[in-house]
Amino acid sequence: MKTSLYPSRRGIISLAAVLFTVLAAWAASPHPADCAATASKAALLPTGYLSARGSQIVGPRGKPVRIACVGAFGTVIVGGRLDYSGHYNGPYKGLDANVAAVRAMGFNCLRVDFTDKSVDDPVLMSQFDQLVACCAKYGLKVIFDSHNNEATPASWANAAQQSNGLWFDTGPGTDGTDGAGDKGTVSSEQFLRDWVIMAKHWAGNSTVIGFDIRNEPVAHTSTPALWGGNGPTDIHVMYQNVGNAILAVNPDALIICESIINYRIDAYEGDLSVVKTLPVVLSRPSKLVYSVHEYPKEIGGYRGPESGPGYVDRMNKTWGWLISKNVAPVWIGEMGSSMTTDGERAWGATLLSYMNGRAPNGLRFTSKQQPVSGDWWCWGYRQGELPDGCLTQGGAMRPEQAPYIQQMLSQRRSH
Repeated sequence: MKTSLYPSRRGIISLAAVLFTVLAAWAASPHPADCAATASKAALLPTGYLSARGSQIVGPRGKPVRIACVGAFGTVIVGGRLDYSGHYNGPYKGLDANVAAVRAMGFNCLRVDFTDKSVDDPVLMSQFDQLVACCAKYGLKVIFDSHNNEATPASWANAAQQSNGLWFDTGPGTDGTDGAGDKGTVSSEQFLRDWVIMAKHWAGNSTVIGFDIRNEPVAHTSTPALWGGNGPTDIHVMYQNVGNAILAVNPDALIICESIINYRIDAYEGDLSVVKTLPVVLSRPSKLVYSVHEYPKEIGGYRGPESGPGYVDRMNKTWGWLISKNVAPVWIGEMGSSMTTDGERAWGATLLSYMNGRAPNGLRFTSKQQPVSGDWWCWGYRQGELPDGCLTQGGAMRPEQAPYIQQMLSQRRSH
């Protein structure tokens, strides 16, 4: 969401990393039975890879599934390292304890951030290998997300949402910088090359089910991302080129294409209405998933309806139509808030009702379908930040957030 507010929302992204925390605290929680009940609601995703069939994400046998992720367990700065023992992990120490806790809390997937510089960093790539192996141990899946090209600790806003709005920071279409005054070194060609390296690294490993091609491209910058036009900043062309290059080396992975965020037209979550006339076309159409990010104004700082009929109407127009018309699945790649104000609670009630097919004039699902998949931002104990993480200091799920997270975890079981 709004770049200027990202440092607070993602002060989450400590210099060492953004990661997640859960087992020891789950055991230490004063209400372990509540945690167990929550976990029982979330079905693990099936062994193997996932695909798209109409508006549904399905398993290898064609059964609809719901991806219920938590962010982040990654690093979004050059030279960053995963840290499983720091302050943000609360009582959970170590990789195994953190991943076990994520599962115990009921999630079935992690969204993991990285930068272009990560692929040439053998230490970090080794950490990612360990993380993926640990997720496999507990039955969790992983989605990797390209967050920025080469942000540094001095540019937190750029780490969360690249300031130039693009997926590259040098060459035609840019001003030669990342938009935050830093000289760019990653071209669009390098961006594609880096994704091929990432995808090839996990080819054949079905724990890694998908690749979120670019975090929050934006159109309200001096070098805007565009959907169409065939110019150097045409993200539609990029999604097709990069997506097909990934599928050439890793044909089973989901290719996740985020909408362009544009504050000038009130498209705070991104606008996928452009897909009506210009859809992404991949060599394997069954691997395409679109994505938006949903936050209340406490996090995004925007105006406009964030609850009730007005919010439902906006979601219908910007992305819900893809589901209601059975065109393609939409995964909410980031969603969440501290849920401590009336506005946040009204936002959460409307969004989760919409995702689950209960909002008036919103989406509807049959008994054989699953609701909209999501990714809760964020995991950990991050008191005083926006949002402040989904855990208490003792490691239980925050009671303010629990009712909304549990609705994201719930799945239909009538088939």
